[in-house]
Amino acid sequence: MPQPQTAPAQQPIRHLPAHLANQIAAGEVVERPASIVKELIENSLDAGARRITVILKQGGLQYICVQDDGLGIPAEELHLALAPHATSKISRLEDLAAIISMGFRGEALASIASVAHVQITSRNHDDERGWTVQGPAAEDKPVPAAHPQGTTVTVQELFFNTPARRRFLRSERTEYRHCEDVVRRMALSRFDVSFVLKHNQRTVFSLPAAAVDAAAQKQRVLRLCGRAFIQQAMALEFQHGAMQLHGWLGLPEAARPQSDLQYFFVNGRIIRDRVISHALRQAFADRLYPGRHPAYVLYLTLDPTEVDVNVHPTKHEVRFHHGRLVHDFLVRCVDETLHLQGKNRSLPYARQDLDWHVPASGNAPEFSEPGPATVPPRVAEAASRYPVASASDVNRLFGSLLTVLHDRYALFEHPSGLRIIDVPRLYRDYLAHQFQEMLVEGRIPQRPLLIPQHLTVAIDTACLEEHHELIEKIGFDLGVTGKHSVILRRGPVLLDRIDITQFIPVWLGELTRHTALTLDEVVADLLRLAADFVSTPWQESELSPLLNWLMNSKEPMVHPAVGVLDKRMLDTLFRS
Repeated sequence: MPQPQTAPAQQPIRHLPAHLANQIAAGEVVERPASIVKELIENSLDAGARRITVILKQGGLQYICVQDDGLGIPAEELHLALAPHATSKISRLEDLAAIISMGFRGEALASIASVAHVQITSRNHDDERGWTVQGPAAEDKPVPAAHPQGTTVTVQELFFNTPARRRFLRSERTEYRHCEDVVRRMALSRFDVSFVLKHNQRTVFSLPAAAVDAAAQKQRVLRLCGRAFIQQAMALEFQHGAMQLHGWLGLPEAARPQSDLQYFFVNGRIIRDRVISHALRQAFADRLYPGRHPAYVLYLTLDPTEVDVNVHPTKHEVRFHHGRLVHDFLVRCVDETLHLQGKNRSLPYARQDLDWHVPASGNAPEFSEPGPATVPPRVAEAASRYPVASASDVNRLFGSLLTVLHDRYALFEHPSGLRIIDVPRLYRDYLAHQFQEMLVEGRIPQRPLLIPQHLTVAIDTACLEEHHELIEKIGFDLGVTGKHSVILRRGPVLLDRIDITQFIPVWLGELTRHTALTLDEVVADLLRLAADFVSTPWQESELSPLLNWLMNSKEPMVHPAVGVLDKRMLDTLFRS
């Protein structure tokens, strides 16, 4: 039978010896040789290094050396580098709210020195010669040493004084593989820095810097991630305010049986985060076979005050202050990229840059929309319902486009004279036809807003209850949040060009003036106003779906939006 436990003897409270405290801290920071490689490379990057060389022996179990050409450490500060909680990267509590350096805790080198033999040799740019110190406490004064500008840190015999920890290490091959993966991730995070990795006197790779050369950056990704990845990946670039996402996204058909090719960087730091992982899984959810994992190399840049990197000793995890915004932004970026690739298989490397427009009022963005000279992909998809009219057909009927006057009138030069199209009028009829066809099919395609819009309306929102079902049928997900406030979560795809934040309050005001409206009447009311809230100027390429629809009508030249200019009308247009 088990013996009853006896109460432990009373122990006095006392300070831990410094070496024991450092070894406990090392348990959080130093898991294996790869942990040391990561910490030392991060220190080199923080020192402004442009060339970093990593030398390993026996997978890092026997020897690790990281050399850089950074700023170096002044001789009088060198002993502090191995002292616990000594750092040059933060000095005030406020600094923790906007961390831009890779390291900042100040315990890494001290923790490493408590479980291994550490030597630091460095030369500051102001010194004529280098200096060296050895751990663990670096109590001895630095001694002169020949060294170029920069720093070299060597770590030998990891866990020599904690054999219980050493027993948990794996084989040389396994530990080396972890170290190589760290250097690989660091090299992917900083294209402006050259990296060299050597193992057992063999150069594994030597990567030149590629600060602004896109071709060289792509070559580095090919070298580190493989030719198969880069050949089946799309380059992407999105922006919303201060938040940017760029990189390479593997296509669904290139998904892998394991998640070994997933690199995600936040402000240059490689991270693992549940918000990001969930967003990417959601974006790929209906595009992958079960058990397959997407491949990607993606870079998210945002305001440092919007992300907390001080949530884990290894800094692998972060916490976003607006996690939902980041999540939805990533879902939309990946979804748009995969949608565009599905529509045009000839774009394996590049795509149109989609801007996330923010209204002048400073409110959050409504629908995603391409920049100038591009056709909104969802509008183009709707236009594909009709046979595409050739450029020669358009030129034969209307002539060549000269300009769009007053952001309203498209002016064409035709052999028989000038012809004009009232674009908002044509756009309104185009939308009406699209809406009617989709209503017959029983479905209005919707698009979620990147950020749900909280809108103030002049009406009493209790009036909306009567029209709730009709509003829902035409593609709006609209909820009441107060007596004079609503939240818009989704909207019809066809209204992508509309400034929805300005349109909704006006439209709801018009809508609630009537009772017992039919669906057709609601749509007519919607379209009567919609064309007046187009948020971006009309460009030639954005006229294409409208002209394509017009060319497929029975008599395009008798459409009310089309006219032939005489001299009087032309004078009036240019005078105004």
